[in-house]
Amino acid sequence: MLFILAMMWSCSFLGDRKKKQYIPVEVDLTNEVGKFEGLGANVPISFFSRRMKALQTFNDLNIKYIRVKREAENWDDILALRSSTSRLGIKWIYSIDEIPPTFLNEYGRLSDVRGFAGWWAEEVDELLYQDVPADFIELLDTPDLTGGDSLSLSSDLYNKLIHATREELDLRDFQDVSIIGPGLSSPDISGDLETWYMGLDQVAFEMLPYWSVHTWEEVSKGEGVGLRLTNLLDYLDQIDSRKPIFASSYATSQSTFADQVYPDPDQYDVLGNLNTFETYYYSATFTMPYALRVYSNTLNLLKHKQVIPFLYQLYDAPADVKYKKKSWGLLDLNGVAKPVFTLLSQLMKRVPDKAILIPGAEISELDLNVLTFKSSQQVSVTIINESISEKSLQVSLSGAGRSLEFKSAITCFAPELFPVELGKRDDVEVEELELKVKYDSDNDAYSFHLTMQPQSTFVGEFLYK
Repeated sequence: MLFILAMMWSCSFLGDRKKKQYIPVEVDLTNEVGKFEGLGANVPISFFSRRMKALQTFNDLNIKYIRVKREAENWDDILALRSSTSRLGIKWIYSIDEIPPTFLNEYGRLSDVRGFAGWWAEEVDELLYQDVPADFIELLDTPDLTGGDSLSLSSDLYNKLIHATREELDLRDFQDVSIIGPGLSSPDISGDLETWYMGLDQVAFEMLPYWSVHTWEEVSKGEGVGLRLTNLLDYLDQIDSRKPIFASSYATSQSTFADQVYPDPDQYDVLGNLNTFETYYYSATFTMPYALRVYSNTLNLLKHKQVIPFLYQLYDAPADVKYKKKSWGLLDLNGVAKPVFTLLSQLMKRVPDKAILIPGAEISELDLNVLTFKSSQQVSVTIINESISEKSLQVSLSGAGRSLEFKSAITCFAPELFPVELGKRDDVEVEELELKVKYDSDNDAYSFHLTMQPQSTFVGEFLYK
């Protein structure tokens, strides 16, 4: 009798161990955040190549907004880009890095607010004359960063500039052109940064339909983009200043993954020894670990209501690569996709029209992330495994309200991560999967088991019956 009980206990113990091997991933389909409004992208307007296949590129990434800076008059490139964006209904944001010197005093500070406002109205007029209307303008990018010995634009001057620019635009019948801002370098609200939000009077506040802010990790503090944006949104809620946000630029500032140091995209030649590189401007952007982090950051930004993330940046531009030693593009100089483009495009191709965003439940495994897109016809679930170990998951979709059936699923992974010294792009394979979906009547949930390879992504599509 004791032997039998011992055997029963042993079997029960082993069964429990087997169940614990699966990490639960629970998605409540009633937990809606808001509409998915597509992605944005920073496009280097000084360079537009027909090889980039802009129409296909924008479509593959579900780009609904682009952010541009015209550094030189190159209307052929601008008009070619506008042709592609017009067909897809993509909105333009027009921004600048520096205030023209004409409007600055001897200390580099804005002294002619009305003159600068008029300059902006003339810029819009010129764009319109060339059939390139600006849907939004951002009066100055990163005004909180010091230019020379002081800030060229303070928060109090910014308030006056919004009023003056709106007046100049309206005088020219450009009421459809919206001003966004303040375009700060980070979502922090420490020190004087909160004055850029608090310092606006009520009229100026109402003139801005969107906030704009750059959203990157704070590596030294271990703060990811999701947490940093959450802190800003909580603050805006506290001061009754919440409105939709353009996350003006994001990717990842991380270039070290699993103790492997890759060249920094902001200075790709920092490691030297370029003669061994297959691609001379090789950086972390050519690697799978970088792609996975950007993918995860994308999910974290989309988990917030009314946030549109802007990828940095769409292409590698020759001027950036040659003179600035930067290689941030999702596509290289020849228009060839880097791993990050492949991962995001494989996801976006499977996002249903008019999708609602559903954040996944908290997962104990920090290297896992999940986001769900839901429409009236379909549910698409994506999961990312950034770790260097295999993960066995039990995914549960509850609150469907109707029957669900499996449509298709893929996983993306790199068969091999190439050594840094080769300077070679990591290859990404896309593999189709079959899933066995079971219905749990007790919990009104559909579940399936999923084994994820190390450093991989998953996208599954399910149809409502």
